[in-house]
Amino acid sequence: MEDTHSFGPIVNQATRILILGSHPGVPSLRKQQYYGNPGNAFWRVVFHALEVPDPVDYQERLDTLQAHGIGLWDVYATAQREGSLDHKIKNPTLNDFETVLNDIPIKLIIANGKTAYKEIVKHPVFQSYKVVSALSTSGLNNGREKERMEQWTQAIRSALA
Repeated sequence: MEDTHSFGPIVNQATRILILGSHPGVPSLRKQQYYGNPGNAFWRVVFHALEVPDPVDYQERLDTLQAHGIGLWDVYATAQREGSLDHKIKNPTLNDFETVLNDIPIKLIIANGKTAYKEIVKHPVFQSYKVVSALSTSGLNNGREKERMEQWTQAIRSALA
């Protein structure tokens, strides 16, 4: 099994919220896009919380997030995994958060799902940040849509208020 590599951070000096997933799944890796699996509710959930329409175009989506102070990254820089399920991740390496976080005034880190959250709370680099765990936007959680929408909306709006 080969290592897969996550994407670079989508952050700038205006980033106040950093959303961290675990590691890109197969559809995202294929497209070379964050949350590239059409079954993943990430874009719908976040744009609902921001009360803005989803621009659909990937670059416009990223631009819209950045215009609202939201950045994206993954916890793992590299990992081995068959398929896209987090419980199948093996031999992960952490992204270099010290370098990126030192330059950005982050108010909140939102962990997209349990795997990202469990990893974040283990590492000292995150101890000085407010961290919120939100239900994963994975298609596996689409049956908990209402609860997920409420969690994400509350987290995003509280940090942007």
